Amino acid sequence: MRNPYAWWDSRRVTPRIDVETFCSEVVSGRDHPGLVIDLSAEGARLERPYGGGPSPREIVLELEVPDVDEVIWVRGEVCFDQIRQAPPGQGGPFGLLRTTGLRLVTAAARDLRMLRDCVFEIYRARHREPDTGAEPSEMLLDAACYARG
Repeated sequence: MRNPYAWWDSRRVTPRIDVETFCSEVVSGRDHPGLVIDLSAEGARLERPYGGGPSPREIVLELEVPDVDEVIWVRGEVCFDQIRQAPPGQGGPFGLLRTTGLRLVTAAARDLRMLRDCVFEIYRARHREPDTGAEPSEMLLDAACYARG
């Protein structure tokens, strides 16, 4: 029997989605292109070619919100910063990719609400039951009526 709670990862307060959305990292007044590969209402994982330099403490991003066609500005604190070998044909001058995990700390309230709503809606759409189109939580509510006696 399928676990009805398998759709939610209890370690997180908000859902996290896999995405591929373009962004620009702003460093010393210059834009550096990157790709957000993992997104939640509270954080993001950024991947871009490694061009050298130390691990930053904060990153300012111009980010395309998936499925909304809106661009927002966010500032994030770096949680982790990893450098790894890039697949052939990718990476910067050294053939390496830099992956950085961010905790989003500053953005316009409207933009944070839009990001949160977008993440929840994409997550919900990806985790619907294929047969019925109902979400697991909706199935539990429907099943609860049979428990009444």
